[in-house]
Amino acid sequence: MMITEIFSSKLCQLMQTEKVSICKLSINAEVQRKSISLYLQGKCMPRYDSLARIADYFMVSADYLLGKEEDYYASYKTVCAIREIPEHFVKCLEKFMNEYNLSQGELSRRLHMQQATVSKWLHQKAMPEPDAFLALAKLFDCKVDYFLNREQI
Repeated sequence: MMITEIFSSKLCQLMQTEKVSICKLSINAEVQRKSISLYLQGKCMPRYDSLARIADYFMVSADYLLGKEEDYYASYKTVCAIREIPEHFVKCLEKFMNEYNLSQGELSRRLHMQQATVSKWLHQKAMPEPDAFLALAKLFDCKVDYFLNREQI
């Protein structure tokens, strides 16, 4: 199953279980209604900030929403302001790159991405797409939530 289908299915299930409409989720998670509709149709994936807001609203892990883990009963919350996530992400990525002794080039090769993409992440010019977050979490054996500065509460 593709990541868009997984996310769509998890989001739909949560919305049904919690009896949350697109409008209510849009208002409370500060995500455009049209974007939520597209997520539910499996036509696109959220950016990191929308992913964090949706996960915060339902108090589930980003890993659950992306299909990396099955349990959604644990409560999670973003620890910092959403706008601070890119800075936190860069610190985490640099820490792992140092621990694993990886250059930008080697990291990009292991992720099957262009080195320019990794460079943009490190210079806060861009953030990873959800599939890249999953690849990073797999490579470094951690949770996507770690990169998004989200903790279990």
